Amino acid sequence: MISMSTMQLLADHDEAPGVVASPTRIDAWMEVAKKGDVFLYATRSCLPVNSAGAKHMRALADRGLVVLTQPRSTLDPTVFNYRAHRTDEPTALTRPARPVLVAPSAKLVDDEAAIVDALLPVLERFAQHGRPCPTDKQLATKAMLTEAAVKEGLEAMVAAHLIKVLGCAAPTYRRIVIVSTGAITGLART
Repeated sequence: MISMSTMQLLADHDEAPGVVASPTRIDAWMEVAKKGDVFLYATRSCLPVNSAGAKHMRALADRGLVVLTQPRSTLDPTVFNYRAHRTDEPTALTRPARPVLVAPSAKLVDDEAAIVDALLPVLERFAQHGRPCPTDKQLATKAMLTEAAVKEGLEAMVAAHLIKVLGCAAPTYRRIVIVSTGAITGLART
């Protein structure tokens, strides 16, 4: 088990004292850094004026991507540890957070597939010949179902995009479009 004082010493230890990390090394860290990560990019008494790494870090700080600090080293108090703390500001490399899409679930009824299998051929025959859409009672008789099952079956077929129900004038009050063929009830073919 490593003690906290040893962890602090390891965090303050620069593998290459006197050297400032290159922009390439800094960018490599930025690709994987998460909010709160710390990068020790130099251990020196001061940063060189023309250091490419120091300029790169200042540019990242100006964009709000990192916060720069320079505490004294605990190993050698005559030098500073130049650190960059990653903020939560997104970069071009940050993967966008997207909401998970959830498909709405259709209302399931008992024996839904059997109801659809009984209703669809009846509706296709009426649409193929352009005959008016049958009432729920007529559909129940022709498909040998209950009126409640017909209503639930029509709703399931609309949800499954097998048919579209369009409003129209009396006496039927609806037209049914068979999506796969484009045939419509109530429109006589000439």
